[in-house]
Amino acid sequence: MVLRIIKFSSLAAIILSLSNGCYYDKADKLYPNVTCDTTEVLFSRDILPILKVNCTDLACHTSGNPNGSITLQDYSGVQNSLTNNKLMNALNQIYAPGSSKNMPPSAPKINDCDLSKIQVWINRGAKDN
Repeated sequence: MVLRIIKFSSLAAIILSLSNGCYYDKADKLYPNVTCDTTEVLFSRDILPILKVNCTDLACHTSGNPNGSITLQDYSGVQNSLTNNKLMNALNQIYAPGSSKNMPPSAPKINDCDLSKIQVWINRGAKDN
């Protein structure tokens, strides 16, 4: 009986030690520090690439196809879409909780960080930089 308890205890100890050894406990890998840097948002470096990938490469908001009367392929077109908050109103409506709309319609939605960058850039005067 004692021998049986010792065998069981030994087996349990081995199993527990193996299961602890398999645990992936590198916090930086499990929980990467993902931050959205909006300290210095520039049109040419940050905003235009976001608009290009999500709005103009898909042929939706170009001068040849200005869906919703919004052209986003260059600074001039973006400035025109900022009149009366047309750009941000459209984005806020599309990304409002519970909205069934998706932008861009044929691709994954613009991520929250990119939306924040657009909003910060607009709030800081929407400069051509």
